[in-house]
Amino acid sequence: MSGPAPAWLAVGRIRKPHGVHGELVAEPVTDRPERVVAGIEIGVGAETPTRSFRILAVRWHKGLWLLALEGVTRCEDVDPLRNHWLFLPAPERSSLPPTYYYEHELVGARCRDEQGRDLGEVTSLLPGGAQALLAIRTPDGREVLAPFISPIVVRVELGAGVIVLDPPRGLFDDDAL
Repeated sequence: MSGPAPAWLAVGRIRKPHGVHGELVAEPVTDRPERVVAGIEIGVGAETPTRSFRILAVRWHKGLWLLALEGVTRCEDVDPLRNHWLFLPAPERSSLPPTYYYEHELVGARCRDEQGRDLGEVTSLLPGGAQALLAIRTPDGREVLAPFISPIVVRVELGAGVIVLDPPRGLFDDDAL
């Protein structure tokens, strides 16, 4: 798994200017968009925050944020920010529900069954219709998508970098019912 939790989490990506007064269009990439509100400081940068801005206004338009940032008053001010990430400080793990995990905490984890057999390594967490899916690269190089739900996910051991699974027959061994 990747090292210690980052001090910042990406919550959106700046796409383009909106209008002539410096408002910008940003695509949310968080499951908690309600944290992005007027009055807070938000970091902006290509990989990590290199600048910060106070948000003056936030509104929704067709599933995207329209943001007004302090000091960004013209559409030309937005151009250098295109495709940069919007960051918020990462909340302390202790303030999160016990079954809430960030993708960066799961990517790189080894998946094992309850008998200790290696099932592979998590490469990403994908949104699914009813639940998220763990994308797992198996030891033989295949990709398996496992629903990130109980009872398939027995436990997540963040400190050990291990996810214990009880997969249904056929998910990993091609021995479907």
